[in-house]
Amino acid sequence: MSLETHNFVFDEFLLDVKEKVLLRDGKPLPITPKVFQMLFVLVENHGQLVEKDELMKSVWADSFVEEGNIAYTIRFLRKALDDDSQNSRFIETVPRRGYRFIAKVKEVSGRGNVAAPSNISAPPRPSVSESPLPPNNLPENLSPIIGREKEITAIRDLLQSENVQLVTMTGIGGTGKTRLAQAVARRLLINFDNCVFFVELAVVTDAELVASSIAQTLGVKEAGGKPILEILKDFLRDKRMLIVVDNFEQVIDAAPKIAELLSAAAKLKILITSRVPLHLSAEREFSVPPLAVPAANLFDDYLPSHLLHSDLLDDLQKYEAVKLFIERARNAKSNFALTAENARSVAEISAHLEGLPLAIELAAARVKILSPQLILTKLENRLKLLTGGARDLPARQQTMRGAIEWSYELLSEDEKRLFRRLAVFSGGFTIESAEAVCAIYELQITNDEPSEDQILKTADQIEFLDLITSLVDQNLLVVKEQADGESRFRMLEVVREYALESLEAKEEAGAMRRSHAAYFLALGEAAEPDLQGEQVVECLNRLEEEHDNLRAVLRWSCKQNIQIATRLAASLRSFWILRGHLKEGRQWFEEASKLGGNIPAAVHLKLLIGAGNMAQFQGDYKTAQKMYEEGLAVSKKSGDRRQVALSNRSLGAIAQRQGNFTAARKYVEESLAISRMLNDLFGIAASLNRLGDIANTEGDYMAARPLIEESLAINKQCGNKASVSNSLSNLGTVAFGEGDFKAARSHFAEALAMARVLGLKIVISYALDGFAALAAKHDKKEHAAQLSGAAERLRESMGHDIDPAERHFRAAYHTELKSTMDETAFAKLYEQGHKMKFEEVVALCLEETGGDELRREVST
Repeated sequence: MSLETHNFVFDEFLLDVKEKVLLRDGKPLPITPKVFQMLFVLVENHGQLVEKDELMKSVWADSFVEEGNIAYTIRFLRKALDDDSQNSRFIETVPRRGYRFIAKVKEVSGRGNVAAPSNISAPPRPSVSESPLPPNNLPENLSPIIGREKEITAIRDLLQSENVQLVTMTGIGGTGKTRLAQAVARRLLINFDNCVFFVELAVVTDAELVASSIAQTLGVKEAGGKPILEILKDFLRDKRMLIVVDNFEQVIDAAPKIAELLSAAAKLKILITSRVPLHLSAEREFSVPPLAVPAANLFDDYLPSHLLHSDLLDDLQKYEAVKLFIERARNAKSNFALTAENARSVAEISAHLEGLPLAIELAAARVKILSPQLILTKLENRLKLLTGGARDLPARQQTMRGAIEWSYELLSEDEKRLFRRLAVFSGGFTIESAEAVCAIYELQITNDEPSEDQILKTADQIEFLDLITSLVDQNLLVVKEQADGESRFRMLEVVREYALESLEAKEEAGAMRRSHAAYFLALGEAAEPDLQGEQVVECLNRLEEEHDNLRAVLRWSCKQNIQIATRLAASLRSFWILRGHLKEGRQWFEEASKLGGNIPAAVHLKLLIGAGNMAQFQGDYKTAQKMYEEGLAVSKKSGDRRQVALSNRSLGAIAQRQGNFTAARKYVEESLAISRMLNDLFGIAASLNRLGDIANTEGDYMAARPLIEESLAINKQCGNKASVSNSLSNLGTVAFGEGDFKAARSHFAEALAMARVLGLKIVISYALDGFAALAAKHDKKEHAAQLSGAAERLRESMGHDIDPAERHFRAAYHTELKSTMDETAFAKLYEQGHKMKFEEVVALCLEETGGDELRREVST
């Protein structure tokens, strides 16, 4: 039977039915007849499930073969199409049933009547006009693009939309805009009847030459004295064409000419790469993101690096940034491979370089002489390391410095000034903080005391909103909208390194760091009292968000300004404890203690108590006691009775942890007496909770309950949410000891819900132990062992040493569990819990809560 030949087009592929050939970008691919026939059946039925039986009948009608032949043939077909079974863009596997071709397919008619491929029947279809592959000047794809499938598809779909004529791909230098644009253009070759052309503007700096550059690429010549733009418009008027214009940022003033071309040629589509948008009404901007990088905690669920199994190596290679590193490393060293020994370093290199393709390629080239482990250690100076790009690339793409410098030189003087100064921020900034820090600097350089009018004038002159918007447009700043709707800005680290160099070169760094330190010291000290009030959630979140900036101030001030260093460390002590930054907090206190100098007594006392708290929570009782005793001496000498109470209460905690309950009770009762005399509600509640905790440790639940309940009531009255959460957890332990498991569930659930909102890791770990004990009591031994492992992992991540009451509580339910469980089984389940994700752990807790009300409370 003779049929009209119908060829099929999908993405960059053409399925030529007459010749039984699969072409990619016009070039035939080597596939077997059976692979071709398999593809024909799937494409013919695109969008529909093709059952395995149907494939067997269609492809192997004249043979007897086993079902495994289908999977074998599909595997070869995927390889030909460069398709990923895990993230497919062409062939979707429907488990146990068959396969579905999911890409968009276009049918085009061939010439004459020819037979369909053997063993394949296809109904006749109406003829459509022939659409041969168009001519193009796209460069040869010598180095194939890695990943970017999502971006290629998105940009292609935009350009195929009827109402879209202009798409601008924006991004900082090094994001791979050029290569991505070329990949998109190749995919669209078959969609444009006339041609696809690539116009390179890297060497063009005069906006008046843009039209002639496009014309020259298209072969359009000047004639009769008519302006070249008009000649070009006439040429393009009826053409169905795609023009890719690369590197438009340095001729941005030519944007109106692009608008004129689009207005004159309705069928014309233009794809532009630029570090800034053109700001045309017809423009659709596509911001090119960095490549996907592995999460910092990816390795947490796997064994130590020397025992890493293939699952992790396979998972790593699904990340585009890692895949790119591996491919480019093999260009420099043909036998390079991802191994258990280098996997973590490769992942961390990709993350440190924030998925920036050019940076990753330049780092990968270093494997010729350096191991990934050594490359990682040298990334502190990215600009010096990231050099040596291919010589056939433009100079700006041979080093990261060149890529960033290209963008910097396109800025106005005001933009350059602000760009440099914003480098002082670490981890990002808000409009408010940027304006405050830069405005202060403007005033400091005058060395005069400004009036209020001068302050307002200085802030207005800087024009922050316009300048920051411009830096965002030019992709030198990354903007992210926060949960509260406020925008937060940051520089990619390699960009920030360049900006810091520029700041140092202009001799502005010292003044900017002083300004930066003053702002964040004020932020830390203003937050200190709020950590005991109703605004604690917002306050903790703000400090966490600015933690990198606070660290930067501490690093600088420990060397340059003792007063700022000690005051800031003192103000952050509660934040570090509440959010579980115990190791880091202790390091800063130790650093501050070495500074010496004339520190005010109030600050000195806060440092001593803070250092003691960190040591106590880490189990270093000797150091903690020394700090608290010194703090008691300082507070008595200064006559600060509130701090005397605090020091006594702290010494009571140490005595309790060391098992000296008599001394512990004496210290805390003295603290309680002073706090009641001063009507210090926070001190009263803290002392009552401590006394209740001592009784709890002794197993005297009848004495513990009223003390903790009174503490809870006072904390609720004061709005001290962090202390409320802790008291609820303690009440849960008391109720459990009394055998009231329903009340224990309620208290643990409420404590967990509140601690999750506040991010209180210590309280969360104790609540998890509470649910583990409840699970053990209700014969859910597997859940109990897993929750116990999860609680311990959380404490390990903080370096937190469990307190005596909790240790006693935990030991009791462990003994009960191990008496009824095989030791090997317990260890296995404990390790599973140790590796579980937090939301999985919460799901286990939900199974131990009683009733829908408690479920809602925990899951809020």
